[in-house]
Amino acid sequence: MTTAKSAVTRRAILEAARAAFARKGYSGTSVKDIAAGLHVTRANLYYYFRDKQQLFIELGTETYRESLIVIEAFDKLDGSPAITDVLQWVRGYFDYLERNGAFVARSIGDLPDDTEFAATVSRLHKRAARTLGEYIVARSSADLSSPVSLGMTVMAMLERSWLLVNTADVPISAEAAIRSNAEILTQLMH
Repeated sequence: MTTAKSAVTRRAILEAARAAFARKGYSGTSVKDIAAGLHVTRANLYYYFRDKQQLFIELGTETYRESLIVIEAFDKLDGSPAITDVLQWVRGYFDYLERNGAFVARSIGDLPDDTEFAATVSRLHKRAARTLGEYIVARSSADLSSPVSLGMTVMAMLERSWLLVNTADVPISAEAAIRSNAEILTQLMH
């Protein structure tokens, strides 16, 4: 029973931290902000996590792993995927962003002041972009440039579309944005 309660408390702290970092960024978030609204004290929070940076790193690692699952799903598409398959994949990417998009958007450029950590984040972004870019290049007959640049561009297109649909006064539905992204991606591969 204690283990299950500990896991629930730990997860609640992580989710509160995700929301706080998404609202205020890393530098604008305090441990007090994370503990606010939870039924735990700051001392109890420190029982589960050494500090704010450990929370941020754990959330970042979790987010990166989730992004790889979505990216790996692209590799399961046919060699010349139909628009319906690409639509399904883009929906999956938007679902990933529903959970992580605000955290990712606020985290870019607002990381812990640690050069090794920043270098690791950069390497992981590059690896994710390269993987997606390679999957796209493998399905395209076009002479496409660098897989890293291509993957980064496609990820940016998807993330920016999601962000605008969810945060700006843009008269477009998420479904319309998903369809437009899928159409562009499908054309890129044909």
